Amino acid sequence: MLDRLLLSKPLIGIQIPIIEQQNSLLKLAEAAGERNLPLWVWSALSTGFHGLTDAPQWDSTIDLGHEILTVLQSQSLRENGVYVYVDLFTAIVALPPPQQVQAELSITALFFTLRQSPDTRVVFLETGEIPHKFIQLIHNYNFPLPTAIEIGEMLTSYQLPPDGKFLNTLSGLTLEEIRMALKQVSPGADLDTAAEQLLNYKYALFATYGLEFIGDTTTKDIGGLDIIKQSLTFVQKSFSPQARAYNIPLPKGWLIVGVPGTGKTYFAKICSQKLGFPLVNIGIDVVKSGGVTKFKQLLARIDACEPCIPYFDEFDKFFIGEKSGEFLGVILTWLNEKTSKTFVIATLNRLENLPPELTRAGRFDKVFYVDFPTAAERKEILQLHCARFDDRYKTGNGALTPQEWTVILERTEKCTGAELAQIAIEAATALFYEIEDGGQISIDLPDLLAARKCVHTLFSRNPEGVMAIENRAKNFTQPSSSNQPHPFDLPKQDLYSRNTN
Repeated sequence: MLDRLLLSKPLIGIQIPIIEQQNSLLKLAEAAGERNLPLWVWSALSTGFHGLTDAPQWDSTIDLGHEILTVLQSQSLRENGVYVYVDLFTAIVALPPPQQVQAELSITALFFTLRQSPDTRVVFLETGEIPHKFIQLIHNYNFPLPTAIEIGEMLTSYQLPPDGKFLNTLSGLTLEEIRMALKQVSPGADLDTAAEQLLNYKYALFATYGLEFIGDTTTKDIGGLDIIKQSLTFVQKSFSPQARAYNIPLPKGWLIVGVPGTGKTYFAKICSQKLGFPLVNIGIDVVKSGGVTKFKQLLARIDACEPCIPYFDEFDKFFIGEKSGEFLGVILTWLNEKTSKTFVIATLNRLENLPPELTRAGRFDKVFYVDFPTAAERKEILQLHCARFDDRYKTGNGALTPQEWTVILERTEKCTGAELAQIAIEAATALFYEIEDGGQISIDLPDLLAARKCVHTLFSRNPEGVMAIENRAKNFTQPSSSNQPHPFDLPKQDLYSRNTN
């Protein structure tokens, strides 16, 4: 691929992690050698160009701005060869504005000079961002992540089996990152310990890029949301080999809207458990600070980690501020073109904050609205969380009579799933402080009612804002619950009826 680029593109931009800089130079030298072209390298630590194996020469008295303009306008660029500038744009940013303008004009002139010279090529090898203004002049190339064969060869060289377990563990890492990971394995470690050490290295490394692997939930289910749960079973079937045999496309993912605390994030964790896919939380603030090109690299890493669930919390944050349009373009392209076994879940509170392009057909498979839980769902949620502390809640109606359930359900109307979970925790914690060692926690109605008084709800603090979120989202989404009639439903009140007696 690089050889073909050197044949067809006068200016090539490659953004790579700093750890891969030397590997990238070696691959460029290999590609140049296939065309019998010499490779010359410049960096801010050298004066003029030097060969890959030559020690760079540096003169501390030379002005960096003058040096950059000199190598950009060098007559040697008229000679056949591949000329690599290492972190040139990072150096240009440090120049005074007049020299910045001169350097940028010199890069533009290079494009027009070299496009007629098939045997002279310029490569910008950057660990930072290549300015968007050069997008039409500089062809961006992403070094591919190592293939399964390459990872397998490295595992074999470290006397580890190149099987699926170890291949999946190291997927999404660059070659140099894999080498560093393999060096973390303790000498003489058994295979399980080695796999755990490699995985811990990968998790820690990904966290620095804004990717966090999220563990299991405190419960193995979530109360209510019967429609979205049923849809999840269809997703499981759509990922099956039978679906491929029938040419059913791989699922893309879901957009989930709702007020804070209604269980959107918790449900993403449940999806991870049900599908058996690891959940990768994408830290939007960290990712945005790295720029658009690094975001593309992160998406490539995520695709390489298939199967997995990429999770965007507060998804609308991506589309606020500088470069929001560029991030939107990257996400739209990725959603349209991705062929990996990944299932995207994106959550947000206000659908109107999302660019309309993301909600048109074909972007996400479904757009759900997660409402406040109904009475029946509140019972299910409370019972799930109370069962964490009191075994009586694991069967039947738990420790409460139907009449007692009616009382607590009436007192928890307009409570979110997170608030209901907190009520159970408050009740259990208060009882724990009172029991002696060896005693049991028994949560009864008075305990739940007392805990309810301690939990201040979002709806009580901002009812108008919550209702605005509901009203704007419901017309453009499908419900996550069927809201079928249930014995624990509270009686509906007609606020506009009049007594005619």
